[in-house]
Amino acid sequence: MPEKLAMYGGAPVRKEPWPSWPQATEEEWNTVVEPALKGVFMSQVEGLPGPKAKEFGERFAAYCGAEYGICMPHGTDSIAAALSGALDLDGFGDGGEVIIPNYTFIATASAALDRKCCVAFVDIDLDNFTIDPTAIEAAIDPAKTRAILPVHLGGHPADMDEINRIAEKHTLAVIEDCAQAHGAEYRSRKVGPLGSAGAFSFQSSKNLTSGEGGIVVTNDKDIHDRVYAFMNVGRRPGGERWEYPRVGWNYRPSEYLAALLLTRLEKLEYQTDIRNDNAAYLAKELKQIGGITPPQLSDWVTQHGYHLYMMKYDSESFGGHPRDEFIQALQAEGISCTKGYTSPLSKEAGLAHVAQKYPHLIRELPCPNTEQVCQQSVWFYQQMLLGARKDMDDIVEAVAKIKRAFTS
Repeated sequence: MPEKLAMYGGAPVRKEPWPSWPQATEEEWNTVVEPALKGVFMSQVEGLPGPKAKEFGERFAAYCGAEYGICMPHGTDSIAAALSGALDLDGFGDGGEVIIPNYTFIATASAALDRKCCVAFVDIDLDNFTIDPTAIEAAIDPAKTRAILPVHLGGHPADMDEINRIAEKHTLAVIEDCAQAHGAEYRSRKVGPLGSAGAFSFQSSKNLTSGEGGIVVTNDKDIHDRVYAFMNVGRRPGGERWEYPRVGWNYRPSEYLAALLLTRLEKLEYQTDIRNDNAAYLAKELKQIGGITPPQLSDWVTQHGYHLYMMKYDSESFGGHPRDEFIQALQAEGISCTKGYTSPLSKEAGLAHVAQKYPHLIRELPCPNTEQVCQQSVWFYQQMLLGARKDMDDIVEAVAKIKRAFTS
């Protein structure tokens, strides 16, 4: 007789809290963070000319293997700025069409729409959840497609060689959405500068965070200069304060947040290694239980970012119990989890409204893989992967317990 599930009154597998995020200790505040913030305060330079933002931009760009890095206040702004820089957009005229995956956070689409671009939603790969290159090529409209915006979803790099091949063939820009992919590597190269430009987020849940924030990285000086103008009211790098060669906006970042990011960048690679080690252990153990498909790493992935541990649930292997019931049971056992995106992004009410009111802005291609993943997905959060081996064992024990109960 299997033990009673916690959601039916049984004892949960786990009662301890999961690692919090961002990680913080009194010692780190006293020895690292407070001195860094005090340094900004005592410098009396809290804004222009932004020396800390410049320093972090250079440091993060070097970490990614890029020539240039420009800090922004948010990840969404970073995507908009990267599009503006790569496509030379002023935000007033038609920006052309951008192809994006239909399984992503809304900012991927809203940033493009904000720049007066229209959006084509295409399907994803069923195994790695990133944009399907075959779907990209099928969606290209020579009359209006100008860019591809792949998303390294959950930290798994998209197939950049194939995407860049398609982009070169059709003379398109490639802007990487790296919001969930800090530290991820494609064939031993960090994501971000693998296309025309890459956009990162430092929002509070991200693997490198300052609460809010973002950055654009690129190897192209012209793109860098246009992104800089977008960020700094139209100014050019090194130009005069009252000189505005382009129309731009004020997206200058906080010096305090840049100082905080400089302290946290030091730990990013170490934390990424821990996440990858725990993720590999989880994958091995969950495969033995069956019915749960752990993240599938494509052969080009030399390092996963693991902002999310994204799995697929097979209800038949769990006695026909639906995914939502499995998640309810897992949460009751003390395992934090979510079902993630529950519908293709194009079906969300906000974008469906845009498509109805402005049909020329939204184009949706068939997305059967996206539909399937939305029905099967189960996600763990990145901070869980910073736990000890005992924490991973709790996950495995809870999944096994639920399967025994569901199939008895």
